[in-house]
Amino acid sequence: MHSNITKALRIILKEEYNKKNPLVSLRGIAPEGCLVTARENETIIYQKDPAAYLYMLLCGRAVILNQISWNSDNVIDYVESPHILGLVEYLNNIDYYTAFVVAKTRCVMFRIRVSDFVQIIKTDASLCYPTLVIMGKITDSNMNHAERHKTFHPKDILGHYLYLRASSHLPYTCPLTRNALAEELHINLRTLYRHIDDMEKKGYLTLRKGKIVIEEEHLEKLADRYGDIIL
Repeated sequence: MHSNITKALRIILKEEYNKKNPLVSLRGIAPEGCLVTARENETIIYQKDPAAYLYMLLCGRAVILNQISWNSDNVIDYVESPHILGLVEYLNNIDYYTAFVVAKTRCVMFRIRVSDFVQIIKTDASLCYPTLVIMGKITDSNMNHAERHKTFHPKDILGHYLYLRASSHLPYTCPLTRNALAEELHINLRTLYRHIDDMEKKGYLTLRKGKIVIEEEHLEKLADRYGDIIL
């Protein structure tokens, strides 16, 4: 069984599978029960449950939540592939999951017992580096998220987000709805509307049929403000 798990891990950690349909790449290789699918809004991990499994997110989008009684917005972050849920708890000797994880969209995951993963990775050095690469990506995303919200005003979180996406593609039309954009940026929806209106008046963006559009003149203004920022 471990040999099949190892084969599947090689494919997953090196991201050599079909990102749109991981089941096609891994069916017949991954042992029965390792490939799991979560429907939209289905809870994948319950906070305080024993951290017995790792969940490697192969496709889809999940939201990480913390249960805090005095706060109505308990969203910590949104995660996509590649991501390994539960590994941080193991590495920090925490024997329970520290947050809820809920499928925002349909998610496909490779589920493996922590004990099996640790045994395999300790005896197969070729799996260590790709695991490190994925953890590096996760760490970079977490640090950028924390830094943006520590140093940026909400309007600048929006401005910097649009600048990064428009930098490589002009004209840029934001494909997200206002609700989705507010979730993506962790900004209150009413506050987001206010900042969009203000940025339009100041020439940072334009609105077409309700969509946020960035053209060359807008990108120039965004670059003046955000072009030198390194996160």
